[in-house]
Amino acid sequence: MTQLPIPVHIGSEPPDHWDDIEARQREYGEEAAPWLQEQRRPAIAGPAYDWTVLGFEPRWIGYDTADCAAALQPSIYSGQGAEEFTRFRQGAGGRGEIALVICPIGALDKEERKVRNVFGPPVDSVSIGQSYTSISGRLLGKEAGVRPAADLGDADGHLARRLLNCNPAPRWRTLSLSGTVLESIHGREPHPADGTLVPILETELGEPVLAAWVSPDRVERRYIVPVETPWTTLLQWLLDQALPEFVPGAMRRARRQLATDVFLMTRAERAARNALAELESDYASSRDALRRQLKEAETAASSVREGLLYGTGNQVVDAVRAVFEAADITVVDLDERLGGTKNADLLCTYGEQSRLVEVKSASGSASERLYQDLLRHLREWPSLPGSAPVAGGALVINQEHRKDPQDRNRRPFERPEFMAAQTEPVIATLDLFDAWRQEDYEAIRKLLFGAASAATATSSPLNAEKQPPSKPKRAWFGRR
Repeated sequence: MTQLPIPVHIGSEPPDHWDDIEARQREYGEEAAPWLQEQRRPAIAGPAYDWTVLGFEPRWIGYDTADCAAALQPSIYSGQGAEEFTRFRQGAGGRGEIALVICPIGALDKEERKVRNVFGPPVDSVSIGQSYTSISGRLLGKEAGVRPAADLGDADGHLARRLLNCNPAPRWRTLSLSGTVLESIHGREPHPADGTLVPILETELGEPVLAAWVSPDRVERRYIVPVETPWTTLLQWLLDQALPEFVPGAMRRARRQLATDVFLMTRAERAARNALAELESDYASSRDALRRQLKEAETAASSVREGLLYGTGNQVVDAVRAVFEAADITVVDLDERLGGTKNADLLCTYGEQSRLVEVKSASGSASERLYQDLLRHLREWPSLPGSAPVAGGALVINQEHRKDPQDRNRRPFERPEFMAAQTEPVIATLDLFDAWRQEDYEAIRKLLFGAASAATATSSPLNAEKQPPSKPKRAWFGRR
């Protein structure tokens, strides 16, 4: 049976009207009347839409709309679409159907905003028209995180997933209902907001950014979507999910219910439909879980990554300590234990080996004096009260930290005579970073302790409780 296009009301003049407007704008240029210069074709009236292929019959301003199944971007202004929208709503109510409406909110970057707020971000609004109610949208910052609301129906859940997968993503606006206060000679007459705003997508604070407004009489269901949402995405959702769920009568009149009515489907159709719905649900759930996992991993890694690559002072010391501890190395902060900068920064122990670690940074090339400071700390170490024996020291240095990591010299020192005289390891934070991000903990231990780190730790403080002590406990410098 031949399927029929589904009539929908569009609150705009038809495309040929806008073709004429744009032709006159080009013809007259700056000499055009101000009214003509301000005219802008709405996206829904673009010439690129093939409505027959999309499955719809557009009913523009000036067309009869009583039998339309939905309204797209309707107008509330008399002579500009208000009458057509009223007939659409009356037709839906007379048939006992839901008046399904899709209404974008916001203004594209290239469009001039008509409403500005001197106290905060731009505020856009959508007037309902049938009451004193309007829906306000306050623009959120870029990269704002949103998530599906709880307990969504089939159609609303599909819409949430479609918008989450939009590329580029729309700019989100927090939505809220507002009433109106009328001023007259008799005083102020407040009118509270009518209807209910049902969240579909919301911020982490529970603020709706995509929602459906339901009228008090339950006749109208108006979807408030970001203006950046492509109409092709919305029209496909309208045909595949919204109309079958909310206005099934329109699908029957267009002879499309035969293929979408579950009660008329074959076993194979039902199985394929259920499998597809399950796949989409699993995909959305897996994507959300992976996004949370990525966010947690980024949060955990950011401070260490920032410290190793660009840190100075305590920031780089804390990052180095975190890397060593991830490699099962016991680390003591000597500045904290000694009550000030009296020796090296860290005392690191793995197995039976301990090393003093000096952590430094340099905006340019590393100074050889930094290595001499490490040797001085090693000479002074035995004179400190309660100090345990150490096998040596190590210098960890973040040099050229103002450069991009790819442009840095990985060798802190290059003078051959100086390098030949070195007896303690010098570790570049870039090398430490590479081993840490690959979770190569053996490589981290080798950078600090050499090949001897591969030996099994038998007296490390990490497993001291697992083995009976064979000698008196070490001084506090050798323990966590």
